[in-house]
Amino acid sequence: MMELSANEIATLFLKAARGGSVPLGYCEDLAAAAAYLDLDALTRCPILDSAAVNLPTALDLVLAGRGPREVVTEDAMIKAYVALYETRLAKTVHWQANETGAVFEKFHHALPVAHAPLGRRAMPSELMKHLEGLAGKTLVPETETSRAGGAGAGLTDND
Repeated sequence: MMELSANEIATLFLKAARGGSVPLGYCEDLAAAAAYLDLDALTRCPILDSAAVNLPTALDLVLAGRGPREVVTEDAMIKAYVALYETRLAKTVHWQANETGAVFEKFHHALPVAHAPLGRRAMPSELMKHLEGLAGKTLVPETETSRAGGAGAGLTDND
């Protein structure tokens, strides 16, 4: 396990999601939800099991009055996104856990329970290696061809 700052965790999730071909807005939501994510409770990759897209989509549809919506993913991801949405919107999400995930029912204007970001914490080594592997897919090889195409700082980097 390696201890990372909250910013390092968010950045790693954002880059991994981009490497996993997740659209940018969903990557940003995942990075924000990572502040509330119990890293030790994750058993599946939220990027590869589509939770990074399915959770915010379901919550947005419920917010727009098109609920209830069911999502299939693990509890840690659900709780992180609920905390994120309740904190951002200052509304309470009514949802029910089920065997495979949760059903989001509706948002209420009642103030939610305060959710504190988890801050600096340890990330399991396997999770970190997996996320770094996905994040690495956003990089290009260091070759003359890639530099000619605009990659890297170029030959006039003088900062």
